[in-house]
Amino acid sequence: MTAVTAIAYNTVREALSRRVVLLFLFGALVLIILSPLFSFLSPREELTLLKSLGLGVIQLASMFICIVMGISLIPAEIERRTIYTVLSKPVQRYEFVLGKFLGGILTMLFNILFMGIVFFAVVAWRATPKQALDLWKGFMMIFFQMSILVSLAIFFSVFLTPFVNFFMSLGVYIVGTLSSVTESLMKGENRTVIQKGIGAVLHYLLPQFGNFNIQNKIIHPETRIINEGVYYIQNIGYAILYIAVLLIIAVIIFDRREV
Repeated sequence: MTAVTAIAYNTVREALSRRVVLLFLFGALVLIILSPLFSFLSPREELTLLKSLGLGVIQLASMFICIVMGISLIPAEIERRTIYTVLSKPVQRYEFVLGKFLGGILTMLFNILFMGIVFFAVVAWRATPKQALDLWKGFMMIFFQMSILVSLAIFFSVFLTPFVNFFMSLGVYIVGTLSSVTESLMKGENRTVIQKGIGAVLHYLLPQFGNFNIQNKIIHPETRIINEGVYYIQNIGYAILYIAVLLIIAVIIFDRREV
């Protein structure tokens, strides 16, 4: 695991030094800090809008950082030819892929924590302690959602160019957030067999990113999730399983690829 941690460390260092990542992070922080300017609303409406805007900014910024970072984790090493130096050492290809993934999610963890701490501070002084603490549940689910997205970008990167990978990852993310739509397409009574088949493929094959969106519950505290603990365990377990499958397939493809 020493090789994995070394690759992960270098990945985090390189990712955090990239201007585009820092640009998204800085832009998100500016929007979060400026969000309390909606003082023309009533206190309740202001808090609702503040939480909605802040969580949306964190999720959107994390998504773009994930994709921009993930699509280049492996291709950049091949283009710079540094991958030959790495693989010439006693480093297996699965360790290289695993190290890149670990570095990617650690970078995302840092970004989400950084934005989350700033947003928590903005909300905490105008919300109840419970409402402020509930934000961390949202940050946690965003992290696992983005962890799947990082693994997806890495999976595509072993056989697609970064340009194609960007649109593939973005497209899958958008469709995956519409899990309720694909489910209704699959189960709708007035749907044709072909429509139901397409809905089933999209619903079960693509990652169900929509299941990780709990913003409505956080924005509106009166909204409750039935069996909340089970809900979190199921979705986190789903994320871990989906990530494992993607990485295994990515390793198999990358192991057979000539670089």
